[in-house]
Amino acid sequence: MQITNENKDSYIKKYTLQIGEVAVYENYMIAQLNEGITLNLDSIIEILHIKNEHFSKKPFAYITIRKNSYAVDPTMYLKVLEIENLKAIAIVSDKYIDSHNIKIEKHFFVKPMNIFKTLPEAITWATSHL
Repeated sequence: MQITNENKDSYIKKYTLQIGEVAVYENYMIAQLNEGITLNLDSIIEILHIKNEHFSKKPFAYITIRKNSYAVDPTMYLKVLEIENLKAIAIVSDKYIDSHNIKIEKHFFVKPMNIFKTLPEAITWATSHL
């Protein structure tokens, strides 16, 4: 997995988790999750620990690169909404199914959420909500 961006930001720390990889930057984290996982309340616990370590009270954005196919339990967003300092979620994908799925996911997550074709676009948008 290649977690980099054209803004030349370097990550602070990179994690390899059971569900995928997460790189932490100053104001956001970028995740690329593994093929075939189910993203739900149980599987996001590791990501929540990373959030607590790096963004305890500091506003941040979550960016996910949906290169791989995996299931998202939209009810998980009800728990994610409780994270007051999470200001936005950006999804990077050029797959039609992801643009369709985000319409459903937005019903469960009322904070800013959008889909982008490139990582630099997602980073610019996400950080503008901090």
